[in-house]
Amino acid sequence: MKVNLAPEVKEVIDAVHYRPSVSIVLPFSPRIALRSELKKDIKFAIDKATRQLKDQYPEALVSPVIEKLHTLTEELIIPAGKYGLVIYASPVFSKLYFLDSLPPSRIVVDESFEIRDLLFSKKQLQPFLVFLLSGERCRLLFSDGHALIPVKMNAPDSIDAYWNDETERVSNFSDPVEYKSRQIEKFMRQMDKELIQQVQENRYPVFLMGSRTILGIYRGVSHADAFIKGSVEGNFEKSGISEIQSALSKHVQNWKREETNALLKQIEEAGNQHKLASGIEAVWKDAFDKKGKLLIVEKGYRAAGEHISGGKIVYKPTGSQNDFHISNDVVDDVMELVLKNGGDVAFVEDGLLSANGHIVLINYFS
Repeated sequence: MKVNLAPEVKEVIDAVHYRPSVSIVLPFSPRIALRSELKKDIKFAIDKATRQLKDQYPEALVSPVIEKLHTLTEELIIPAGKYGLVIYASPVFSKLYFLDSLPPSRIVVDESFEIRDLLFSKKQLQPFLVFLLSGERCRLLFSDGHALIPVKMNAPDSIDAYWNDETERVSNFSDPVEYKSRQIEKFMRQMDKELIQQVQENRYPVFLMGSRTILGIYRGVSHADAFIKGSVEGNFEKSGISEIQSALSKHVQNWKREETNALLKQIEEAGNQHKLASGIEAVWKDAFDKKGKLLIVEKGYRAAGEHISGGKIVYKPTGSQNDFHISNDVVDDVMELVLKNGGDVAFVEDGLLSANGHIVLINYFS
């Protein structure tokens, strides 16, 4: 199974593990105009991380890490549409990333980097394309999970560019209606080529919007069926973004529900084939043995624990006993382990895997 990791996630996974390392995760609202407020939160987080580092490591190891934290956050510019940031620093690696989804606030001092929030941010929002079709003009929009953004197409997006010259119209077509139908079909074929170019690299799911007639013509000539997740009938030629989002809402929810149901079906099938590990202990063992194909975890599930020799862990079940100041989140660590060994990670809503200990691993072999 080939896993397409976001460059940010791959960079953190490939970073050399070196003590001490620190991961700082901070949520913020993109509407907050007061940069000073965020600077205050960052300073507080760095001060807290500094105290934890000094409690656990000698000054000589701590100083380069603290210096990197301050350098990363010195001149911070917040991009639009971001909901949080994660800062990684060790004596040999440092990086700051902005997050597309709202993360919980936390600070983790460890020998490895926490990747859950970065991974969740890249996966949970589930970007998709919206193709608005009409017999006159087409529009392509990209959803990053928060907003719809226009996508510029390489070919003209108006049917006017595809009309044949007057001589051909008169000589070959006596029926103007038939002629226009042919031109619309030709237009739809070209628009389909444009869509395929857009989805080939990133393989985004697509939602179509348009009149029943236009949607029928397009689906009749399209080669993008594998990417199309739903169609919304209506006239959206002059619709604004908010109207388009409102019309899409139910269809996007249905698609996400189907994605979750597909994951649950995979779990059931893997269980029947004896290729399923359930619960953090069994999951960790199989992940360490490089069996893991797909790790599925409830998005809020964490388990505090410590690594011991032979790929084993000592852990505390989720609850009041967890202390992440003195223990690692082994759920985060098993995510990194599965990804390093060529597997993938998916998230589901809290409670959906309660019968499986909140975390499962679908294996390549039993």
